[in-house]
Amino acid sequence: MKQNTQNGNALFFILIAVVMLGLLTMILSRGGSNTEQTGDFERNSIMLGQVMRYAKSVENAVQEMRLRDISENEISFENSITSIDYTNPNCDDASDRNFPRCMIFDVGGSGLSYRNFSGANDGSDWIFTSANNVGTTARPIGTTTAGSGNDLIMLLPNIDAALCTQINRDLGVGTTGTIPAETTGIDTTEFTGSYPSASLIVLDGDPTPFELDGQAAGCFTDENASPAVTYFYQVLLAR
Repeated sequence: MKQNTQNGNALFFILIAVVMLGLLTMILSRGGSNTEQTGDFERNSIMLGQVMRYAKSVENAVQEMRLRDISENEISFENSITSIDYTNPNCDDASDRNFPRCMIFDVGGSGLSYRNFSGANDGSDWIFTSANNVGTTARPIGTTTAGSGNDLIMLLPNIDAALCTQINRDLGVGTTGTIPAETTGIDTTEFTGSYPSASLIVLDGDPTPFELDGQAAGCFTDENASPAVTYFYQVLLAR
């Protein structure tokens, strides 16, 4: 009888050990998951800061050039990295030895270096375009007049969706946790000194409530493209 009692006690302690081991495993698993999520958030925050600071530095460079009486048609994004040629004939004036002063990515201009952010997207180049208006007539960044109202913007295509959502959350763009859809499409024609007036392409985050109205920066998905493309955008010059 005593031996049976001892066996019962041993079995009881074994069962307790099994239960405690299970609880410990569950706690460690949750802790590891939370740590991973915290790490992802911190990495996104760092990358978000880098992308935003860089875009803002390009905007500041454009604004400084305007203050130096460089026209909006002379600004050049020519560089030796992107596959698209951004050479602006309005900037490259052979009669003016100081023509690099209108080049964003030149020591004679703003002195900025062109930079990609492969950690934020798939490595695709920035796009510099003047073929879109940002915002609707009710709340435009500048005006919504075709051509004379086109805004000069920079776009980062194929940006990571989680990073994009966090950017919109930090900037207060749209509905928290979502990425506005642009269903009518955008125009990514490169800027080489002119502002197209043939058509009025509005970047507003349609359909209603036009979440990009009045927003100088943010993220959206161009659902008119095939396949759809998610972009971060920054207005460099509101017109």
